[in-house]
Parts: sequence; structure tokens; C-alpha cells
Amino acid sequence: MPKMIVLTDSETATGFRLAGVEVRETDQGGAQAALEELIESEGYGLVAVDEALVPDPNRSSARVMRGRELPVLLSMPSLGAAFDEGADAMDYMKQLVRSAIGFDVKLE
Repeated sequence: MPKMIVLTDSETATGFRLAGVEVRETDQGGAQAALEELIESEGYGLVAVDEALVPDPNRSSARVMRGRELPVLLSMPSLGAAFDEGADAMDYMKQLVRSAIGFDVKLE
């Protein structure tokens, strides 16, 4: 059965590990090579990629993905993008909830 893995930086990896998700840590310099290695391993059905490391994983890995249906590559916002200076964490969470369920939830 295919598994899920997250390709991210060391700062974000801890949170995913605490949630029980398999993680592969890398830096921006080694991210593309790590992504291609995960694709070629054929053990994963979903690879979530930190967009700060690989901005468009589908495009950058098109050659390696040719002829493969799996893994599905999912680009996810980086921690820095979600909570940059001046960002309101509550507003960010409201936006996530609104996009997931289609309406606002009042947080107190």
C-alpha cells in the first residue's frame, strides 16, 4: 500500500512528525534531488512538498514522473509563507477553515 511523506525543512519537520507523518528533511539545495529520489522509490502514493523548497514540484519533476501515475505531488505553503512578519495567525486559520468547509467560523 502506498504511503505518504512530507518533504520539508528541519524547522517544519518536527510538527509533521508529532502528527505521525513520515518526513524527509532537506534544504533548498538538495530538495529537487530528494524529491526525485522519493518519486523513483515507488513506495509513496502522496508526496507533499514545501513550496519554499520546490515551488512547482509537478513541473520540476515532469521528466521523472513521465509514465508514472504515483506519487501524487502536492505543493503546500511553507511555514514562513503562512506566518511571515505582520501576519495574523487567527486570520490565517479562519481562511483555512473557510476554504475547507465553505463558511466562516467565529473563533473566540
